Amino acid sequence: PGVFFDHDKGKTHSSGKLLFAARIIPYRGSWLDIEFDAKDIVYARIDRRRKIPVTSLLYALGLDAEEILDTFYQKIQYSRAKDGWRMPFDPKRMKGYKAVSDMVDADTGEVVVEAGKKLTVRAARQLAEKGLKALKISDEEMIGQYIAEDLVDAATGEIHAEAGDEVTEKLLKLLEETGYNDIPILDIDHVNTG
Repeated sequence: PGVFFDHDKGKTHSSGKLLFAARIIPYRGSWLDIEFDAKDIVYARIDRRRKIPVTSLLYALGLDAEEILDTFYQKIQYSRAKDGWRMPFDPKRMKGYKAVSDMVDADTGEVVVEAGKKLTVRAARQLAEKGLKALKISDEEMIGQYIAEDLVDAATGEIHAEAGDEVTEKLLKLLEETGYNDIPILDIDHVNTG
């Protein structure tokens, strides 16, 4: 009985990628296996039966989508600005970050990192020391991001967006019309995270 962690030593996948797994063995009852596949998708097996997505298991344990996303991802608070959005600059989060598009200082409008360049730990620290507080994000860059929390109208109780919903032009217009100035977004960009 106990919890055991293991990997396949790179023998399962042709690239040699390590596929990690965990097994929970109780004194009495069903065994629970948690495993990653080659695409980093996490699955669960109960008593070595069919694989199910681990989110199904987490839903069965009483977690909702927001709690699951909160467990596995960081969130960033985006704030509405006159000409787009502001994202706080965090040098710790940005270390090793590869800029998908030009990174622009939200206060000065100056390009601080050009598209395609990788941000080193030293460069991120230097930008913070120079006073970089926030980055300017356009509406186009917001599209394709994911909402981190349910966005509910306090007056009517109407749900405008649920946790995990993708940001679209239609959703951005709706949020602007309803007066949302701060939107929590999951830290996923498909290049550096997620």
